[in-house]
Amino acid sequence: MKSILNRNWTRTALLALSLLLLSMVILNIARSEELEAARTRISAVYAKAFYETCELTESISSNYRKLLVAGDRAQMQALLGDISRQTQGASSNLALLPLGEETISATIKFINQAEDFAESLDQRLAAGSEPTAEDYSTMEQLSESAAKLSVGLTRLLGSFERGETVFDSTDFNETGEESLYPLTSEAGEYPVLLYDGPFSDGSQAGSYALLANLKELSREEAEARLRAFVPVDELTYLGESHPEVDVYEFHIQSGGYGISAGVTKRGGQILYLLPETGETEVNYGENELCEIAKAFLVSRGYGQMEMSYYSRYGGILTINFAAVQDGVVLYPDLVKLQLSMKDGRVIGLDAENYLKNHVSRALAAPAVSEEEAMLRVSERLAPLSARLCVIPQGSGEYLCYEVTAADAEGEFLVYVDAMTGMERELMQLISRNNGTLVM
Repeated sequence: MKSILNRNWTRTALLALSLLLLSMVILNIARSEELEAARTRISAVYAKAFYETCELTESISSNYRKLLVAGDRAQMQALLGDISRQTQGASSNLALLPLGEETISATIKFINQAEDFAESLDQRLAAGSEPTAEDYSTMEQLSESAAKLSVGLTRLLGSFERGETVFDSTDFNETGEESLYPLTSEAGEYPVLLYDGPFSDGSQAGSYALLANLKELSREEAEARLRAFVPVDELTYLGESHPEVDVYEFHIQSGGYGISAGVTKRGGQILYLLPETGETEVNYGENELCEIAKAFLVSRGYGQMEMSYYSRYGGILTINFAAVQDGVVLYPDLVKLQLSMKDGRVIGLDAENYLKNHVSRALAAPAVSEEEAMLRVSERLAPLSARLCVIPQGSGEYLCYEVTAADAEGEFLVYVDAMTGMERELMQLISRNNGTLVM
């Protein structure tokens, strides 16, 4: 009997031990999964901070460059305010990166100097002072230094995108010899076009004005609109979505391209086409594709449109078009097209701005002449040409002259209010091999 009890006890103990070991294994697996999830979340935070720092330093450089040619005190103060916010954002993002203090100390010092100068000059302008020759020299130096920093950060961003480790502080020498700031030489090119035309990021929150008086369509009617808009070889209905407007979503095959498509429930307007491919062969030139794009928009009922700027990546040409009314370019009413440089086929569309903003405007006669507007630009710039346009700013729109002007180093777009003569916006044109950057 005692032997039997011992065996039962042994079995019970072994079973309990097995359950304990199994629980420990399950607990370790759960903890490992939690740790991996935590690592993923942390990596995402680092990546976001890294991308934003690259964009902010590029913007700091551009805004200091604009200050050199700003022709209006209010414009200068607006730019200085932007710089202050951008430097604060860059400092906050740099602090999130897991790099030793010595690694980023020189970078933080420069960012702080850029912020201090912007705030100091802003206060002096508010008190009625004018920028001095020394101020302009400092602006130029800060612009050049921020540009170098942006290039250095971008090279590190390229390493990150290739899967290389760039966020480990052990990769950097604590002496500061390999800190971020000394990496910023003139070599390299900024690889991402942040904007490919004036106001291409100017989508205004709110209702879709063009759809206001249109009736709702069935899924079958929306599908017919899509088939009439682009050639469709195969079509799959994916369901409805409700971002800011009710949309029927489809996936289509068109000439060998996979494309996601959204058609508005109200009015059956094509809201977007998103190609799955990012690479194609190059058989067509930019000018030829621009003509194809213009003809495409006319044939789809968009009316008079004017090409703004384009960019090219991986054999896909992205072109911005703005609506035109009575010879006035309507920048809020933008349509972005993507064409394959392999066969000239339209494979991408973003019509959000157009559907939100395209209505007939009551355009007043300008109170400022074109000649007067060209004289309003900074004496540091030589005005080349001007044309009337409507630009979005804040929650409103303004009739302006778009004055193309230049100095010895490049071109700018100066937007002079056609009613008041004030300088409302200033943008820098930066030529790239794959298009024109407008900042």
